[in-house]
Amino acid sequence: MLTEGDFLLKGSVDITNCDKEPIHIPGRIQPHGMLLAVSKEARHEIVQCSTNVEAFIGIPYEELLGMSIESIIGPNLLEDMLKKIQSISAEPSKVHYMNFPIEVAGAAVDFYGILHESNDLIVLELEPACEDSGPMLNDFEMIQSFFGKMKQTDSREEASMLAAEQIKEMLGYDRVMIYEFDSRWNGKVIAEAKEEGLEPYLGHHYPASDIPKQARELYLRNWLRTIVDMDYTPVDIVPALHPSTGKPLNLSLSVLRSVSPMHIEYMKNMGVGATLTISLIHENQLWGMIACHHNSRKYVSHRVRNLCNFLGAFFSSELYQREQLDDFQSELSLKTLANRISSIFIGNTSASRVIKQIREEEANILAMMDAAGAAVHYHGQLVLLGETPSSAEVRGLADWITERLSDYSYHSSCLSLDYEPAKWFKKEASGVMLMSLSPDAQDYIAWFRPEVIQVVKWAGDPEKAVLKEADGDRLSPRKSFEQWKHTVESTSLPWKGRELRTLTDLKSVVLIRTENQMRQAEEQAKQNARIKRENEKRYLQLMDISPAAFFALTDGEIVYLNPCALALFKADGPEAMLGRRWSSLASDASRKSLLRSMIGLEHSVEPLATVEEEFMALDGKVLHLEISMAHVNYANKPAIFAIVREMSADNAPFGDFYEVSGQLEHFVNTDTLTDVPSRRYFENSLSREWEQCKIHGAPISVIILDIDNFGTYNMLFGVQGADNCLQWIADILNAFGSPKGAVIARFNGGTFALHLTNTSLEKAMDIAEQIRQAVLSMQISLSLSGSPEYLTVSLGVSAALPHHPGNSSRQLVSEAEEALMKAKNEGKNCVAML
Repeated sequence: MLTEGDFLLKGSVDITNCDKEPIHIPGRIQPHGMLLAVSKEARHEIVQCSTNVEAFIGIPYEELLGMSIESIIGPNLLEDMLKKIQSISAEPSKVHYMNFPIEVAGAAVDFYGILHESNDLIVLELEPACEDSGPMLNDFEMIQSFFGKMKQTDSREEASMLAAEQIKEMLGYDRVMIYEFDSRWNGKVIAEAKEEGLEPYLGHHYPASDIPKQARELYLRNWLRTIVDMDYTPVDIVPALHPSTGKPLNLSLSVLRSVSPMHIEYMKNMGVGATLTISLIHENQLWGMIACHHNSRKYVSHRVRNLCNFLGAFFSSELYQREQLDDFQSELSLKTLANRISSIFIGNTSASRVIKQIREEEANILAMMDAAGAAVHYHGQLVLLGETPSSAEVRGLADWITERLSDYSYHSSCLSLDYEPAKWFKKEASGVMLMSLSPDAQDYIAWFRPEVIQVVKWAGDPEKAVLKEADGDRLSPRKSFEQWKHTVESTSLPWKGRELRTLTDLKSVVLIRTENQMRQAEEQAKQNARIKRENEKRYLQLMDISPAAFFALTDGEIVYLNPCALALFKADGPEAMLGRRWSSLASDASRKSLLRSMIGLEHSVEPLATVEEEFMALDGKVLHLEISMAHVNYANKPAIFAIVREMSADNAPFGDFYEVSGQLEHFVNTDTLTDVPSRRYFENSLSREWEQCKIHGAPISVIILDIDNFGTYNMLFGVQGADNCLQWIADILNAFGSPKGAVIARFNGGTFALHLTNTSLEKAMDIAEQIRQAVLSMQISLSLSGSPEYLTVSLGVSAALPHHPGNSSRQLVSEAEEALMKAKNEGKNCVAML
């Protein structure tokens, strides 16, 4: 009879469907006890029972069905039973035990009863109490002896072996094994106590198919199971289906539940006559079992079974606590190493300093993950430590892993099975663990473990766990359990849980760097928005006060004009001009050249352009105009500001026009916050000076300064504090640079630049050092608590002779930027040159 779901189906069970067999509803029990399923309703009638009840209490099952349980056990036991059931109503998966003296043929017979709930029924299982053949040793002494010996063991292996020996001594089984599951539910015998002459199973592996999923789920609910006699004849439960619900009785918590015929066949193939199994569970996770085998029929009383169940729970907890203690000590050590390694990448993260420290910490980096090799990629540099694949192989592997990262990490102990190119370097890296050190995974640390060829001993060939019978119609469990060796290649030692948990500490690196990047991006965005607002504010003020005609154009259309512009073009009001295309007001002769000038201005390095064009006023008058145009950002859009004057017959200067043009040019060319020139002005100025120095054969130098930890300063002191800091730095640069004819500019953020003509590299280095010391002497605090931490700057210096072939002004700036990075990498607060 095969049951599926909650319904009974006809058919046989074989190896092809045993993993789907609903073993919790077999509809049968083992014959060494009887079962009664009792209604919870007031009369507590017996709804279902096993057909062997007459052999135990002398009443045929046909008569028993429909009777009240009270007529069998009496009112006092019924009351006690209901109290027990009521006490476990909050935990229906719990079982309770009671002694049941029941009158049979006029004499009192003692039974041992096990109670549990199954849906809407109370299930009572009874076994005769007379079959108590357990050891005579006092239970307390037995427990005390077990605890004492267990505490004296020094290792997990020794404790497991002791548990096997003690339980064998208590129960008298021929063989007791401690069986542990791996991550794929394959089992391994880690301890064994047996009678002499029996084939040893210690160290043998068993495939996951030997204990199907639904069996493992039942082991979680019912911690102790026993099969008294493998040759038993199952006893039916009648009726097979609940009369009210039409469903079979759920026997998940039953101690008498009949066993799957496939399991019986499997055990018989092993030569086993009786078994007792204790689940090893911690935190609701099944991690192993104590399996007891006997060559013949064997019954163990409930008293001894419960005692062993208790000892099994203690053993499971003890082993877990030992493992936790070992793991705690190891994890404490690993955490210390992880924090030490993490600190390399947090704080002063100059590339040269990081690479230097990585090499110094090679032994700790390898020890942290018990690895033979490691690779660290940081800011484009790859460092190999110990035994590793080649640089090209590491980079290729990292690219492949990047697409498979989970929570910034990846690990494998059989790499070549997933990544085929790894077969070429499996001797160095059959195992890999990679941890990203940056949000984009461009920086990372990877550990490698070499191939370890293992010989795994299986209890029979796992590939032949299924055998076809001679008739060819039925598949059955394997019959041979002789040792079968399997050589495992292309694998490393597995990564342990504590090593994987250590990655959490290393993830702080990427999280902190992510936070820093987000904070810096946010601060930069705020600063850029503020600069735009300040620029627009200046432009609006200029528009309002301009005594010259002023136009603002977006996408070539007029979006603003002042009263002077209205008067110049004879417009009655703004509505007559707003929205018009600027070029439509130009004469036919000037329109094309005007459009060329406007398009050219968008791509020109020069911020302003001045042109003379012919326009038409709205009354038809021809206007000969001089126009100064600047390309700016206005209302978050690219725009052109145009200042216009009508040229007189003698082409005389127009004061207001040039004054406003000068103010607009100043606004376009200077930084809003510090009022020093912008980067665009700096580069244009440098290009012009470069050409002059090329003619005269004079040297020219560039100094680029960056405020160290400016993001931290901004975060501590806010926007206003950061603005003040920028102004202080600009003042220092002006004090040292202006007397020497330097052009000073702010590039962005906390970065400034100077270029000096007729200045050699040595002189520029000296000026840079004076600037560094001047900033330090200002003692700009980096702490809110008043501790002596002061703001510093790093400076990069370059110099060149423009008349030498191959030199360029852009290259000069690039070399100064590289020198600045060198200064940062050397620890900041210093001056560097290439």
